[in-house]
Amino acid sequence: MTPFWYAIVALACLAGLINFALAAARRKRATTALVRVVAGIISIALAGGILFGKAIAIAHPYISKENVFIGFGIFVAIVFFVPSYIERASGDQPKVSMQERAARPVNATVRLRDARAGDEWMN
Repeated sequence: MTPFWYAIVALACLAGLINFALAAARRKRATTALVRVVAGIISIALAGGILFGKAIAIAHPYISKENVFIGFGIFVAIVFFVPSYIERASGDQPKVSMQERAARPVNATVRLRDARAGDEWMN
């Protein structure tokens, strides 16, 4: 097995671990956690399938490294994009109204460098 295949297997395992960690972090939202766990299982299964295929030397005449690299890139994009999309579309996240957003602007910060120096406000 060449270093290329080791890299693909390592990346698949990393994608699976990231999805499992995100599932554990979002375990209070059942749909999101389930989708993340399924994506992690698919990633680990890909790694196992590659290792198993290389171990028993399955002949694959039409698979080149370039095709595998492109396919793996698409696979990883799908494994991370689809769960994120489902998480956003599921509506599990709390809805924030325009008034609530206006009440707590994201970029507004107040710094007091030295409390004794007087009024120094920065937005």
